[in-house]
Amino acid sequence: MKRTLLAGSFCTFLLSSVASVDARVVLRLGTVAPKGSSWELIMRRMGAEWGKATDDEVRLRIYAGGTVGDEGEMIRKMRIGQLQAAGISNAGLAEIDPTAYALMLPMMFDSYEEWDYVRQAVNPVLEEKLAKKGFIVLTWSDIGWVYFFTKTAMRSPADLRAMRLAGSHTETRTIDIFKWAGFNPVPISTVDMMTGFQTGLIDSTYAPMIFAEGSQLYRQASNMTNMKWAPLQGAVVMHENGWKKLTADQQADVLRITRQVGDELRQSNREQERRSLDAMTKRGLNVIDISDDVLTEWRAVAEKAYPRVRDDLVPPEIFDRVERLRDEFRTQQANQP
Repeated sequence: MKRTLLAGSFCTFLLSSVASVDARVVLRLGTVAPKGSSWELIMRRMGAEWGKATDDEVRLRIYAGGTVGDEGEMIRKMRIGQLQAAGISNAGLAEIDPTAYALMLPMMFDSYEEWDYVRQAVNPVLEEKLAKKGFIVLTWSDIGWVYFFTKTAMRSPADLRAMRLAGSHTETRTIDIFKWAGFNPVPISTVDMMTGFQTGLIDSTYAPMIFAEGSQLYRQASNMTNMKWAPLQGAVVMHENGWKKLTADQQADVLRITRQVGDELRQSNREQERRSLDAMTKRGLNVIDISDDVLTEWRAVAEKAYPRVRDDLVPPEIFDRVERLRDEFRTQQANQP
C-alpha cells in the first residue's frame, strides 16, 4: 500500500512538473540591433520583466545582431512560426504595409519635434493596417536619423550617384526610392555589408548613428555626411500566432511593460545618438558638413521622387496627410511669439 501511494505521489509530481513546463510560453525575438547596444540591453531587461510579471510563465529569447537574418527575413520567420516577435524598423514594416514608409520619407522632416507631431496621428492608422495582416505593435520607439556613410568624402547628390550605395536586399521599398531619386543602390545582406566594403562591391551606405557605431560600420565607411536624410522609427511587434499563445492577463502585462520600454528607448536613443557620434569622431570618423545650397540640392532630389512614391508606394491619402500635418506643425511654430 505504501509503495502504491508513493508511486502515485511520484506520478502526480511528474505530471504537475510537465504541466508547469508546458504552461511556459517561450517567445523568440529577432533584431538587427547589435549585441550590447542600448536596444538589445533594454529588450533583455524587458524580457526579464515579462517573466517576473507572469511568474516566469512567459520567457523571451533574443537573437540580436542580425543572427536570424535581415528584417525581411525576420518577418518571414514570424509568419511561419520560427520567430514570434521582432524589434524592427519602419523600413522592415514597409514590407508588410507600405504605409510605414510615410514616416521615413527622405528630407520630409527637419526635426524630431515635427516628426513626433506627425507620427502621433499616423501611427494608430499604421497599427490597424499591420494588425489586419497579423502583426501586433506592442510599442513604438526611435532608432534615429539616417545618415550617409561613405569610403570617400561625399557632399552632393552628384557625388553619391557615382558611388555604389549599399541597401538591404530585403528592403525592396527603400531600394525603389533610391532608384527613383537617381542613385545606384546595390542590394546586399546586412551581414555581408562589411565584406562588401572590403571587396569594393559597395562604397557607401545609409544608417542610423547607433547602428553605425555598434556594428563598427564606420571603420569601413569612415566619412559621414552631416545631413539628416530621414528619421527611422522602431517598433517591437509580435505575430498574432505568438500573441494568441498568451492569456489575457499575460497579454496585458506584456503590453504594459513593452510600452514602458518603448518610452525609455525613445529617450535613451536620442541621447545615445550624440554619444555614438562623439565616440566615432574620436576614433577617426570624418564628419562632412554641407552648405545650404547643397542641402537645397538634396531636397530637390528627394522631392523629385515624391510623386512616384505617392503613386506607387505610400497610399496617396497617407502621403498627403503626412505633408499636411508637417506643414501644420511648421505653421504653428512660426506663429509662436
